[in-house]
Amino acid sequence: MLLSTQHPNYRISLTHSYFESVNMKNRHGTLLLLVQTVAMAFIYCLSGMLSLSVFHENALITMSAFFPEGFALAGVLLFGTRILPGILLGQLALAYFSGFPLLTGIGIGISNMLEAYIALKLFHWLKLNTHLHTLRDVFGLMMLIVVVLQPFSAFTGNAILYFSGLLTLAQIPGSLFYWWIGNVLGQILLTPMLLIYYHERSHTKSLYILLIIIITVLMNYFFQITLEIKNLSLLLIITLPATIFLSTRDLLYGSISSVVLASISLYFAHNGIGTFSQTSSMIDNLLDLNYFMASHIILVLLVGVLFKEKEEAIRQLRKMAHYDYLTGLPNRHMLREEIHYAVSMSDQYGYRSAICYLDIDNFKPINDTFGHHTGDEVLKSITERVQKHITARDAFLRIGGDEFLLILNKIDEKKEIGNILENILVTVASPILVDGRTLHVSCSIGVAFCPDHGITIKDLIGSADKAMYQAKASGRNQVCYASAS
Repeated sequence: MLLSTQHPNYRISLTHSYFESVNMKNRHGTLLLLVQTVAMAFIYCLSGMLSLSVFHENALITMSAFFPEGFALAGVLLFGTRILPGILLGQLALAYFSGFPLLTGIGIGISNMLEAYIALKLFHWLKLNTHLHTLRDVFGLMMLIVVVLQPFSAFTGNAILYFSGLLTLAQIPGSLFYWWIGNVLGQILLTPMLLIYYHERSHTKSLYILLIIIITVLMNYFFQITLEIKNLSLLLIITLPATIFLSTRDLLYGSISSVVLASISLYFAHNGIGTFSQTSSMIDNLLDLNYFMASHIILVLLVGVLFKEKEEAIRQLRKMAHYDYLTGLPNRHMLREEIHYAVSMSDQYGYRSAICYLDIDNFKPINDTFGHHTGDEVLKSITERVQKHITARDAFLRIGGDEFLLILNKIDEKKEIGNILENILVTVASPILVDGRTLHVSCSIGVAFCPDHGITIKDLIGSADKAMYQAKASGRNQVCYASAS
Protein backbone atom coordinates (compact mmCIF):
# COMPACT_ATOMS: atom_id res chain seq x y z
CA MET A 1 0.00 0.00 0.00
CA LEU A 2 1.35 3.47 -0.90
CA LEU A 3 1.20 6.13 1.79
CA SER A 4 0.62 9.82 1.09
CA THR A 5 3.19 12.26 2.41
CA GLN A 6 0.34 13.74 4.50
CA HIS A 7 -0.50 10.36 6.06
CA PRO A 8 0.41 10.14 9.81
CA ASN A 9 2.07 6.74 9.33
CA TYR A 10 4.29 8.22 6.63
CA ARG A 11 5.57 10.90 9.01
CA ILE A 12 6.10 8.29 11.75
CA SER A 13 8.06 6.16 9.29
CA LEU A 14 10.27 9.13 8.34
CA THR A 15 10.92 9.97 12.00
CA HIS A 16 11.78 6.35 12.78
CA SER A 17 14.19 6.19 9.80
CA TYR A 18 15.87 9.44 10.87
CA PHE A 19 16.53 8.27 14.43
CA GLU A 20 17.65 4.89 13.18
CA SER A 21 20.24 6.53 10.90
CA VAL A 22 21.42 8.77 13.77
CA ASN A 23 21.79 5.76 16.06
CA MET A 24 23.71 3.91 13.34
CA LYS A 25 26.11 6.85 12.96
CA ASN A 26 26.58 7.03 16.72
CA ARG A 27 27.34 3.31 16.89
CA HIS A 28 29.87 3.62 14.07
CA GLY A 29 31.44 6.64 15.79
CA THR A 30 31.71 4.79 19.10
CA LEU A 31 33.19 1.72 17.42
CA LEU A 32 35.73 3.85 15.54
CA LEU A 33 36.73 5.64 18.76
CA LEU A 34 37.17 2.29 20.52
CA VAL A 35 39.32 0.92 17.70
CA GLN A 36 41.48 4.07 17.64
CA THR A 37 41.90 4.00 21.44
CA VAL A 38 42.90 0.33 21.52
CA ALA A 39 45.22 0.73 18.52
CA MET A 40 46.94 3.77 20.04
CA ALA A 41 47.33 2.04 23.41
CA PHE A 42 48.75 -1.11 21.80
CA ILE A 43 51.21 0.78 19.58
CA TYR A 44 52.27 3.05 22.43
CA CYS A 45 52.90 0.20 24.88
CA LEU A 46 54.65 -2.10 22.38
CA SER A 47 56.92 0.61 20.95
CA GLY A 48 57.67 1.78 24.52
CA MET A 49 58.75 -1.69 25.60
CA LEU A 50 60.98 -1.98 22.54
CA SER A 51 62.51 1.46 23.18
CA LEU A 52 63.19 0.75 26.85
CA SER A 53 64.78 -2.60 26.02
CA VAL A 54 67.50 -0.89 23.96
CA PHE A 55 69.03 1.89 26.10
CA HIS A 56 67.48 2.90 29.38
CA GLU A 57 68.37 4.92 32.41
CA ASN A 58 65.63 3.19 34.40
CA ALA A 59 62.45 1.36 33.50
CA LEU A 60 60.70 4.55 32.33
CA ILE A 61 63.55 6.69 30.95
CA THR A 62 65.27 5.74 27.72
CA MET A 63 68.68 7.18 26.84
CA SER A 64 67.95 6.99 23.12
CA ALA A 65 64.90 7.32 20.85
CA PHE A 66 61.61 6.80 22.72
CA PHE A 67 59.30 5.82 19.87
CA PRO A 68 55.89 6.07 21.66
CA GLU A 69 56.28 9.85 21.69
CA GLY A 70 56.51 9.86 17.90
CA PHE A 71 53.36 7.75 17.52
CA ALA A 72 51.46 9.82 20.09
CA LEU A 73 52.32 13.17 18.48
CA ALA A 74 51.45 11.96 14.98
CA GLY A 75 48.21 10.46 16.29
CA VAL A 76 46.97 13.61 17.99
CA LEU A 77 47.91 15.84 15.03
CA LEU A 78 46.04 13.57 12.60
CA PHE A 79 43.04 12.44 14.67
CA GLY A 80 42.67 15.15 17.29
CA THR A 81 41.75 14.85 20.96
CA ARG A 82 39.90 11.55 20.54
CA ILE A 83 43.29 9.81 20.47
CA LEU A 84 44.18 11.03 24.00
CA PRO A 85 42.58 8.12 25.94
CA GLY A 86 44.71 5.72 23.91
CA ILE A 87 47.88 7.55 25.01
CA LEU A 88 46.83 7.30 28.65
CA LEU A 89 45.98 3.59 28.40
CA GLY A 90 49.21 2.89 26.52
CA GLN A 91 51.29 4.59 29.20
CA LEU A 92 49.44 2.72 31.96
CA ALA A 93 50.12 -0.59 30.20
CA LEU A 94 53.78 0.36 29.73
CA ALA A 95 54.12 1.27 33.42
CA TYR A 96 52.45 -2.01 34.42
CA PHE A 97 54.75 -4.17 32.31
CA SER A 98 57.74 -2.16 33.56
CA GLY A 99 56.80 -2.89 37.18
CA PHE A 100 55.96 0.68 38.17
CA PRO A 101 53.30 1.71 40.70
CA LEU A 102 49.84 2.41 39.28
CA LEU A 103 49.71 6.01 40.54
CA THR A 104 53.06 6.79 38.92
CA GLY A 105 51.84 5.38 35.63
CA ILE A 106 48.62 7.41 35.85
CA GLY A 107 50.58 10.59 36.58
CA ILE A 108 52.92 10.12 33.63
CA GLY A 109 49.99 9.13 31.40
CA ILE A 110 48.13 12.33 32.29
CA SER A 111 51.32 14.31 31.67
CA ASN A 112 51.64 12.71 28.21
CA MET A 113 48.00 13.49 27.45
CA LEU A 114 48.58 17.14 28.40
CA GLU A 115 51.68 17.23 26.22
CA ALA A 116 49.72 15.90 23.24
CA TYR A 117 46.89 18.38 23.87
CA ILE A 118 49.35 21.29 24.04
CA ALA A 119 50.96 20.05 20.81
CA LEU A 120 47.62 20.03 19.01
CA LYS A 121 46.64 23.52 20.17
CA LEU A 122 50.03 25.09 19.39
CA PHE A 123 50.25 23.33 16.02
CA HIS A 124 46.94 24.91 14.99
CA TRP A 125 47.80 28.26 16.60
CA LEU A 126 51.02 28.39 14.56
CA LYS A 127 48.96 27.47 11.46
CA LEU A 128 51.23 24.57 10.60
CA ASN A 129 50.20 21.94 8.07
CA THR A 130 50.48 18.19 8.70
CA HIS A 131 51.38 17.68 5.03
CA LEU A 132 54.78 19.27 5.84
CA HIS A 133 54.91 20.91 2.42
CA THR A 134 57.03 23.87 3.47
CA LEU A 135 60.16 24.62 5.49
CA ARG A 136 57.96 26.64 7.83
CA ASP A 137 55.95 23.50 8.64
CA VAL A 138 59.11 21.44 9.26
CA PHE A 139 60.88 24.10 11.34
CA GLY A 140 57.70 24.81 13.28
CA LEU A 141 57.24 21.13 14.14
CA MET A 142 60.91 20.75 15.14
CA MET A 143 60.87 23.84 17.37
CA LEU A 144 57.60 22.72 18.93
CA ILE A 145 59.17 19.37 19.81
CA VAL A 146 62.56 20.62 21.03
CA VAL A 147 61.62 23.85 22.80
CA VAL A 148 58.10 23.29 24.13
CA LEU A 149 56.86 19.71 24.24
CA GLN A 150 59.89 17.84 25.49
CA PRO A 151 60.97 20.36 28.16
CA PHE A 152 57.37 20.14 29.44
CA SER A 153 57.41 16.33 29.29
CA ALA A 154 60.85 16.02 30.91
CA PHE A 155 60.08 18.37 33.83
CA THR A 156 56.62 16.99 34.60
CA GLY A 157 57.70 13.37 34.15
CA ASN A 158 60.74 13.68 36.36
CA ALA A 159 58.75 15.60 38.97
CA ILE A 160 56.30 12.69 39.12
CA LEU A 161 59.15 10.19 39.48
CA TYR A 162 60.79 12.31 42.20
CA PHE A 163 57.62 12.71 44.26
CA SER A 164 56.95 8.99 43.81
CA GLY A 165 60.31 8.30 45.43
CA LEU A 166 61.74 6.68 42.28
CA LEU A 167 64.35 9.39 41.66
CA THR A 168 66.72 11.16 44.03
CA LEU A 169 67.51 14.84 43.76
CA ALA A 170 71.01 14.01 42.50
CA GLN A 171 69.63 11.87 39.68
CA ILE A 172 67.26 14.51 38.31
CA PRO A 173 69.73 16.53 36.08
CA GLY A 174 70.88 13.43 34.20
CA SER A 175 67.38 12.03 34.04
CA LEU A 176 66.04 15.33 32.63
CA PHE A 177 68.61 15.22 29.83
CA TYR A 178 67.98 11.58 28.90
CA TRP A 179 64.21 12.03 29.03
CA TRP A 180 64.41 15.11 26.84
CA ILE A 181 66.79 13.66 24.22
CA GLY A 182 64.98 10.31 24.07
CA ASN A 183 61.58 11.92 23.48
CA VAL A 184 62.97 14.47 21.01
CA LEU A 185 64.57 11.73 18.91
CA GLY A 186 61.45 9.58 19.09
CA GLN A 187 59.32 12.43 17.75
CA ILE A 188 61.60 13.85 15.07
CA LEU A 189 62.29 10.35 13.74
CA LEU A 190 58.75 9.01 13.61
CA THR A 191 56.26 11.90 13.57
CA PRO A 192 57.25 13.48 10.21
CA MET A 193 57.39 10.09 8.49
CA LEU A 194 53.96 9.10 9.85
CA LEU A 195 52.39 12.43 8.86
CA ILE A 196 53.79 12.24 5.33
CA TYR A 197 52.79 8.60 4.91
CA TYR A 198 49.23 9.29 6.11
CA HIS A 199 48.70 11.96 3.46
CA GLU A 200 50.49 10.18 0.60
CA ARG A 201 49.45 6.58 1.26
CA SER A 202 46.82 6.55 -1.50
CA HIS A 203 49.41 6.97 -4.27
CA THR A 204 52.41 5.40 -2.55
CA LYS A 205 53.86 2.28 -4.16
CA SER A 206 54.26 -0.36 -1.44
CA LEU A 207 56.78 -2.30 -3.53
CA TYR A 208 59.09 0.72 -3.61
CA ILE A 209 58.82 1.12 0.16
CA LEU A 210 59.64 -2.57 0.71
CA LEU A 211 62.60 -2.31 -1.65
CA ILE A 212 63.90 0.80 0.16
CA ILE A 213 63.63 -0.96 3.53
CA ILE A 214 65.51 -4.05 2.29
CA ILE A 215 68.26 -2.00 0.63
CA THR A 216 68.67 0.21 3.72
CA VAL A 217 68.97 -2.81 6.03
CA LEU A 218 71.50 -4.51 3.75
CA MET A 219 73.49 -1.29 3.28
CA ASN A 220 73.69 -0.69 7.03
CA TYR A 221 74.69 -4.30 7.70
CA PHE A 222 77.37 -4.17 5.03
CA PHE A 223 79.01 -0.99 6.30
CA GLN A 224 78.66 -1.53 10.07
CA ILE A 225 79.10 -5.30 10.33
CA THR A 226 80.87 -6.59 7.20
CA LEU A 227 83.29 -3.68 6.72
CA GLU A 228 83.30 -2.89 10.47
CA ILE A 229 83.50 0.86 9.94
CA LYS A 230 84.47 2.39 13.27
CA ASN A 231 84.54 6.06 12.36
CA LEU A 232 81.23 7.93 12.69
CA SER A 233 82.21 10.61 10.18
CA LEU A 234 83.06 8.02 7.54
CA LEU A 235 79.75 6.23 8.11
CA LEU A 236 77.88 9.53 7.73
CA ILE A 237 79.74 10.33 4.50
CA ILE A 238 78.59 6.98 3.10
CA THR A 239 74.99 6.85 4.31
CA LEU A 240 73.85 10.49 4.22
CA PRO A 241 74.07 10.96 0.41
CA ALA A 242 71.90 7.89 -0.15
CA THR A 243 69.08 9.00 2.17
CA ILE A 244 69.25 12.61 0.95
CA PHE A 245 69.06 11.43 -2.67
CA LEU A 246 65.94 9.43 -1.82
CA SER A 247 64.36 12.50 -0.21
CA THR A 248 64.91 14.52 -3.41
CA ARG A 249 62.94 11.87 -5.29
CA ASP A 250 60.22 11.52 -2.65
CA LEU A 251 60.25 12.88 0.89
CA LEU A 252 58.41 9.82 2.20
CA TYR A 253 61.05 7.43 0.84
CA GLY A 254 63.87 9.45 2.41
CA SER A 255 62.05 9.55 5.76
CA ILE A 256 61.43 5.79 5.75
CA SER A 257 65.07 5.10 4.89
CA SER A 258 66.22 7.32 7.78
CA VAL A 259 63.91 5.62 10.30
CA VAL A 260 65.00 2.15 9.15
CA LEU A 261 68.66 3.21 9.32
CA ALA A 262 68.16 4.48 12.88
CA SER A 263 66.25 1.36 13.99
CA ILE A 264 68.88 -1.04 12.63
CA SER A 265 71.67 1.00 14.21
CA LEU A 266 69.83 0.85 17.55
CA TYR A 267 69.50 -2.91 17.19
CA PHE A 268 73.20 -3.34 16.40
CA ALA A 269 74.25 -1.13 19.33
CA HIS A 270 71.92 -3.01 21.70
CA ASN A 271 73.61 -6.27 20.72
CA GLY A 272 77.12 -4.82 21.10
CA ILE A 273 78.00 -4.86 17.42
CA GLY A 274 78.48 -2.25 14.72
CA THR A 275 79.89 1.25 14.67
CA PHE A 276 78.23 2.37 17.90
CA SER A 277 79.79 -0.27 20.13
CA GLN A 278 83.40 0.53 19.29
CA THR A 279 84.40 2.64 22.31
CA SER A 280 84.57 1.64 25.94
CA SER A 281 82.23 4.47 26.99
CA MET A 282 78.52 3.73 26.68
CA ILE A 283 77.76 7.46 26.87
CA ASP A 284 80.06 8.19 23.91
CA ASN A 285 78.40 5.43 21.90
CA LEU A 286 74.98 6.78 22.84
CA LEU A 287 75.82 10.35 21.83
CA ASP A 288 77.32 9.18 18.52
CA LEU A 289 74.25 7.08 17.80
CA ASN A 290 71.83 9.90 18.63
CA TYR A 291 73.83 12.33 16.47
CA PHE A 292 73.81 9.79 13.61
CA MET A 293 70.03 9.34 13.80
CA ALA A 294 69.19 13.03 14.21
CA SER A 295 71.48 14.21 11.39
CA HIS A 296 69.85 11.82 8.92
CA ILE A 297 66.23 12.67 9.61
CA ILE A 298 66.79 16.44 9.91
CA LEU A 299 68.78 16.69 6.67
CA VAL A 300 66.34 14.42 4.87
CA LEU A 301 63.41 16.62 5.92
CA LEU A 302 65.11 19.89 5.05
CA VAL A 303 66.41 18.77 1.66
CA GLY A 304 63.21 16.90 0.80
CA VAL A 305 60.98 19.87 1.62
CA LEU A 306 63.27 22.24 -0.30
CA PHE A 307 62.94 20.06 -3.39
CA LYS A 308 59.19 19.81 -2.88
CA GLU A 309 58.90 23.60 -2.59
CA LYS A 310 61.03 23.97 -5.72
CA GLU A 311 58.83 21.55 -7.67
CA GLU A 312 55.69 23.34 -6.47
CA ALA A 313 57.15 26.72 -7.49
CA ILE A 314 58.00 25.37 -10.95
CA ARG A 315 54.51 23.89 -11.27
CA GLN A 316 52.94 27.21 -10.32
CA LEU A 317 55.15 29.11 -12.78
CA ARG A 318 54.20 26.71 -15.56
CA LYS A 319 50.55 27.11 -14.66
CA MET A 320 50.87 30.89 -14.70
CA ALA A 321 52.60 30.71 -18.08
CA HIS A 322 50.15 28.32 -19.71
CA TYR A 323 46.84 28.89 -17.91
CA ASP A 324 44.64 31.93 -17.54
CA TYR A 325 44.68 33.23 -13.96
CA LEU A 326 41.00 34.26 -14.00
CA THR A 327 39.19 31.33 -15.61
CA GLY A 328 41.76 28.58 -15.13
CA LEU A 329 41.55 27.80 -18.86
CA PRO A 330 44.61 27.14 -21.01
CA ASN A 331 45.81 30.40 -22.55
CA ARG A 332 47.18 31.25 -25.99
CA HIS A 333 50.55 29.70 -25.07
CA MET A 334 48.81 26.30 -25.18
CA LEU A 335 47.29 27.06 -28.57
CA ARG A 336 50.08 25.48 -30.62
CA GLU A 337 49.89 22.25 -28.61
CA GLU A 338 46.10 21.95 -28.99
CA ILE A 339 46.13 22.70 -32.74
CA HIS A 340 49.00 20.23 -33.19
CA TYR A 341 46.87 17.56 -31.47
CA ALA A 342 43.93 18.23 -33.82
CA VAL A 343 46.22 18.07 -36.87
CA SER A 344 47.87 14.84 -35.69
CA MET A 345 44.42 13.24 -35.17
CA SER A 346 43.61 14.20 -38.75
CA ASP A 347 46.89 12.83 -40.14
CA GLN A 348 46.87 9.54 -38.23
CA TYR A 349 43.19 8.62 -38.03
CA GLY A 350 41.38 10.87 -40.48
CA TYR A 351 39.41 12.64 -37.72
CA ARG A 352 38.07 16.15 -38.30
CA SER A 353 38.16 18.91 -35.69
CA ALA A 354 36.16 22.11 -35.44
CA ILE A 355 38.09 25.27 -34.51
CA CYS A 356 35.52 27.64 -32.97
CA TYR A 357 36.36 31.28 -32.30
CA LEU A 358 34.06 32.75 -29.58
CA ASP A 359 33.75 36.46 -28.92
CA ILE A 360 31.45 37.89 -26.22
CA ASP A 361 28.95 40.41 -27.58
CA ASN A 362 28.53 43.76 -25.79
CA PHE A 363 31.10 42.90 -23.13
CA LYS A 364 32.93 46.25 -23.12
CA PRO A 365 29.89 48.24 -21.86
CA ILE A 366 29.69 45.91 -18.84
CA ASN A 367 33.31 46.65 -17.93
CA ASP A 368 32.84 50.37 -18.52
CA THR A 369 29.58 50.63 -16.58
CA PHE A 370 30.01 48.22 -13.68
CA GLY A 371 33.79 47.81 -13.43
CA HIS A 372 36.30 45.05 -14.12
CA HIS A 373 35.25 42.97 -11.12
CA THR A 374 31.79 42.51 -12.62
CA GLY A 375 33.34 41.81 -16.02
CA ASP A 376 35.57 39.15 -14.47
CA GLU A 377 32.59 37.43 -12.85
CA VAL A 378 30.78 37.40 -16.19
CA LEU A 379 33.77 35.77 -17.89
CA LYS A 380 33.99 33.12 -15.17
CA SER A 381 30.28 32.40 -15.47
CA ILE A 382 30.53 32.04 -19.26
CA THR A 383 33.51 29.70 -18.87
CA GLU A 384 31.57 27.42 -16.52
CA ARG A 385 28.56 27.38 -18.84
CA VAL A 386 30.52 26.48 -21.97
CA GLN A 387 32.45 23.73 -20.17
CA LYS A 388 29.17 21.92 -19.45
CA HIS A 389 28.67 21.34 -23.19
CA ILE A 390 32.07 19.90 -24.08
CA THR A 391 33.86 16.62 -23.39
CA ALA A 392 37.30 15.72 -22.05
CA ARG A 393 38.65 15.23 -25.58
CA ASP A 394 37.84 18.84 -26.49
CA ALA A 395 39.87 21.95 -25.64
CA PHE A 396 38.63 25.32 -24.39
CA LEU A 397 41.09 28.22 -24.23
CA ARG A 398 40.97 31.90 -23.36
CA ILE A 399 43.11 33.73 -25.90
CA GLY A 400 42.22 37.36 -25.13
CA GLY A 401 40.09 39.63 -22.96
CA ASP A 402 36.67 38.38 -24.08
CA GLU A 403 37.87 36.00 -26.79
CA PHE A 404 37.88 32.22 -26.44
CA LEU A 405 38.80 29.32 -28.66
CA LEU A 406 36.91 26.03 -28.55
CA ILE A 407 38.38 23.00 -30.33
CA LEU A 408 35.92 20.15 -30.79
CA ASN A 409 37.89 17.02 -31.67
CA LYS A 410 36.83 13.81 -33.44
CA ILE A 411 33.64 15.24 -34.93
CA ASP A 412 31.50 13.14 -37.26
CA GLU A 413 29.35 15.68 -39.07
CA LYS A 414 28.47 19.36 -39.23
CA LYS A 415 25.04 18.74 -37.66
CA GLU A 416 26.67 17.45 -34.47
CA ILE A 417 28.77 20.63 -34.20
CA GLY A 418 25.71 22.77 -34.88
CA ASN A 419 23.78 21.25 -31.97
CA ILE A 420 26.66 21.79 -29.53
CA LEU A 421 27.23 25.39 -30.60
CA GLU A 422 23.51 26.25 -30.58
CA ASN A 423 23.33 24.98 -26.99
CA ILE A 424 26.33 27.13 -26.10
CA LEU A 425 24.64 30.20 -27.65
CA VAL A 426 21.52 29.59 -25.57
CA THR A 427 23.34 29.02 -22.27
CA VAL A 428 25.66 32.03 -22.72
CA ALA A 429 22.67 34.26 -23.49
CA SER A 430 20.90 33.21 -20.27
CA PRO A 431 20.79 35.96 -17.59
CA ILE A 432 23.88 36.24 -15.36
CA LEU A 433 23.46 37.41 -11.77
CA VAL A 434 26.45 39.37 -10.38
CA ASP A 435 26.30 41.30 -7.10
CA GLY A 436 22.53 41.54 -7.26
CA ARG A 437 22.51 42.73 -10.89
CA THR A 438 21.02 40.72 -13.74
CA LEU A 439 23.25 41.05 -16.81
CA HIS A 440 22.71 39.88 -20.37
CA VAL A 441 25.41 39.02 -22.87
CA SER A 442 25.66 36.75 -25.90
CA CYS A 443 28.44 35.42 -28.08
CA SER A 444 29.30 35.22 -31.75
CA ILE A 445 31.01 32.07 -33.00
CA GLY A 446 33.06 31.49 -36.11
CA VAL A 447 33.94 27.94 -37.13
CA ALA A 448 36.72 26.50 -39.28
CA PHE A 449 37.47 22.81 -39.82
CA CYS A 450 40.74 20.95 -39.66
CA PRO A 451 41.98 19.84 -42.16
CA ASP A 452 39.38 21.44 -44.49
CA HIS A 453 40.56 25.01 -43.87
CA GLY A 454 44.22 24.25 -43.28
CA ILE A 455 46.60 22.52 -40.88
CA THR A 456 48.47 25.54 -39.49
CA ILE A 457 47.57 27.87 -36.62
CA LYS A 458 47.56 30.84 -38.99
CA ASP A 459 45.16 29.26 -41.48
CA LEU A 460 42.77 27.70 -38.97
CA ILE A 461 42.57 30.64 -36.54
CA GLY A 462 42.41 33.10 -39.43
CA SER A 463 39.46 31.27 -41.04
CA ALA A 464 37.60 30.93 -37.72
CA ASP A 465 38.24 34.59 -36.86
CA LYS A 466 36.92 35.75 -40.22
CA ALA A 467 33.79 33.64 -39.77
CA MET A 468 33.29 35.09 -36.27
CA TYR A 469 33.30 38.65 -37.68
CA GLN A 470 30.70 37.52 -40.23
CA ALA A 471 28.54 36.34 -37.32
CA LYS A 472 28.85 39.75 -35.65
CA ALA A 473 28.10 41.56 -38.88
CA SER A 474 25.00 39.39 -39.36
CA GLY A 475 23.46 40.45 -36.05
CA ARG A 476 25.54 38.67 -33.37
CA ASN A 477 24.50 35.77 -31.10
CA GLN A 478 24.90 33.26 -33.92
CA VAL A 479 27.27 30.76 -35.54
CA CYS A 480 28.95 31.29 -38.91
CA TYR A 481 31.06 28.74 -40.76
CA ALA A 482 34.17 29.58 -42.75
CA SER A 483 33.76 29.41 -46.50
CA ALA A 484 35.55 26.67 -48.44
CA SER A 485 39.20 27.54 -49.13
